[in-house]
Amino acid sequence: MDQFNAFLSRLRTSYSQQGQGVRILIPVLLLLAFCCLCSIPLSLLRLRGSSQVFPSPGVPTSDGTGVSPTPLFNFDFPTFTPFPTSTSFIPTPFPTLTPAPTGTETPTRPAPTATLTPLPTMTATRVPPTATATSSSTVVIIALDKRAEYAEIQNVSAAPINLRGWRLVSETGNQSCALRGTLDPNEVLRIWARRGNPGFDCGFSENIWRNDVSDPAVLYNPEGEEVSRFPG
Repeated sequence: MDQFNAFLSRLRTSYSQQGQGVRILIPVLLLLAFCCLCSIPLSLLRLRGSSQVFPSPGVPTSDGTGVSPTPLFNFDFPTFTPFPTSTSFIPTPFPTLTPAPTGTETPTRPAPTATLTPLPTMTATRVPPTATATSSSTVVIIALDKRAEYAEIQNVSAAPINLRGWRLVSETGNQSCALRGTLDPNEVLRIWARRGNPGFDCGFSENIWRNDVSDPAVLYNPEGEEVSRFPG
């Protein structure tokens, strides 16, 4: 009995899982099978109550007509009228979803960047210091580098100049350097306060040009006259 109940439970579960069309078709098939099974006992009972007379074969008559044989069994199957086909189980296609239009972001233009135009650079033209000399001077100071501790003199005449007795003086400290040798026309001589190369060395043990204050270079001839001055 438990197995039969379990079979019925599985049958109900399978029936509930079927579609609507299958649910309609199953009762129809069961009804048809039940009708067929019921007609068989009814036919047997009808035959048992009737007389057992076998039909004789038909004898042809002289006019050529024959007797139609009587059928042995008459099951009287009922005429089955099919149910109308139901279209309610046909699945309706899902509507096509139209995607919502996607908003396109409008690009934001960056704010213009101000371009700074640099102001023109003012270039200061430094006027180099010039040496001062007497009208009759044949040797002048043309350069002075107080940091490097040297000065340059040049023979501006057309003849060689003997420098014996000439002096180059640092005016602020009154340090005097005695010169010697010969300076050819247009020749330039570099005079070092201490030691240097090339040129002439005064041989001082320390610097003679003051960098923090004005300290001009002054050139004297053998007569002790100032013949050239270079601001420093």
